[in-house]
Amino acid sequence: MGGKQESYRPIRAVIAEQASLRPDKVYVHSIEQSKDLTFGDLRALGNRMAQEFAARGLKANDRVVLLSENSIEFMATFIGVQRHGATIATANVEMNRDYIAEIVKAVQPALVLIQEGLGLEDIVGGATEAECLALGNWDKDGHSTGFFALLEDHDGEVEPEEVCGPEDIAVIFYTSGTEAKPKGVLQSHRSVWANFDGIADCVGIGPDDRMLECRSYTWLSSQNMTLGAPLVGGATVFMAKKFSRSRYFDWIRDHEITIATSVPTILNILMTEPIDIRGEDIPHLKFLMTSSAPMLPERWREFEEMYGIRVCQSYGCSEAGLMCSHRGRARKIGTVGLPLKHQTLRLLDPDGKEVADGEAGEITVSGPQLTSGYLKPDGSVQDLPREGHRTGDLGVRDEDGHIKVVGRLKDLIIRGGVNISPVEIDNVLSRHPEIIEGATVGIPDRIYGDEVVAYVVPRAGSALSPQDVIAHCGQFLAPFKTPKDVRFVDALPKNARGKLDRDALARAWPAAEREGA
Repeated sequence: MGGKQESYRPIRAVIAEQASLRPDKVYVHSIEQSKDLTFGDLRALGNRMAQEFAARGLKANDRVVLLSENSIEFMATFIGVQRHGATIATANVEMNRDYIAEIVKAVQPALVLIQEGLGLEDIVGGATEAECLALGNWDKDGHSTGFFALLEDHDGEVEPEEVCGPEDIAVIFYTSGTEAKPKGVLQSHRSVWANFDGIADCVGIGPDDRMLECRSYTWLSSQNMTLGAPLVGGATVFMAKKFSRSRYFDWIRDHEITIATSVPTILNILMTEPIDIRGEDIPHLKFLMTSSAPMLPERWREFEEMYGIRVCQSYGCSEAGLMCSHRGRARKIGTVGLPLKHQTLRLLDPDGKEVADGEAGEITVSGPQLTSGYLKPDGSVQDLPREGHRTGDLGVRDEDGHIKVVGRLKDLIIRGGVNISPVEIDNVLSRHPEIIEGATVGIPDRIYGDEVVAYVVPRAGSALSPQDVIAHCGQFLAPFKTPKDVRFVDALPKNARGKLDRDALARAWPAAEREGA
């Protein structure tokens, strides 16, 4: 299942089109910097960068490492390198700090650009012989510093052709590295275009939209959703460096945001410590987009009821980009929406055959949006299969074509030979009014193979007991799915992207009980 295929467009052509249609329209406004980058500015900077990179001899697949927080300079450079046709490589300067030297060695860059004040110069200098430059500050009036000062020697009206082809590598991004070392993932120029265009089409992003982003632009989700999609759609992005609970809704109100991005962790924070605001106070906001981790239906409904604001879920992964999303306001709680265009999404059984609607199968996607491979620590590339990426996620397609993610293959609890999805039990846990969130895992059992146990975060002051939780689950679940035991915790373990670390929960269960003693 998927949408129509469209021809590849190089980023240079997309920039030129937007600059021609709306040269003075703001593409990015940096909230902390109080600085704008218009589509006309983006075109001129991209042209200057192409000339500077050409003078340095950068060709297709030559790599520029960019180590920076969210800023106008980050945005312009990230796009400018691709506009020339070289490869931009990013890593989160906070979460991946301990691995920066290893990342730079693996990337083998032709040039490294570093935001001042991060204390990375010595780390990077010992990892590469490539030239390392201060990223600097872009000043529209000609008083730029660092790398941006070099661009002032070039003519922004001269428009060189890009040096790449569609299958050359455009982006190398690194995963968070919370559970293991960060992993380098390679995207071709064709893949980047398919992701940008697919999201703009699916979400319905256009020139009247004003989007809010407070996640790091080193993440693929941010790059696709609020860097590339608004570039294709001609929208304006309001960018913050980080999420702020106290300022989030102020940003939405003050900048008349129409689409704001988030992750479930942000929404959970806003529910745990509510802000006094309702949807009618910010009528221009059409919906909040949430991605990077599943939003449990009960928490989803709770947020919408608390704030009167519609939430739309999207779903993707590093290897396949954004695969599904709700199309604007037409969201369906409990699902991740419909597949995007440019791709084919199938649900397969263990033998590789497609399952019927309503049955669970492994989510498998193919199409031009797939990433090309992994960059290994020694600098070599591990290619990924082009015929289809098997995500490891289990999904069900409903009667409307919406996809519901029901768990991970590796997380399945196999009790007495019967497969149990822990997500189904998580959803039941979330229905209890005294439970903030809960998660279910399987632990080894001498009789059944696996046994169902649950971790629960109770509300402050709650008198909830394990027996109460088990009785609650028993109202909605068959006996074999009902947790055998329940443990209360202050918080569930999550990675840097806000995704539940179910493996950590399984490891945390007392060893004697894991052995079935």
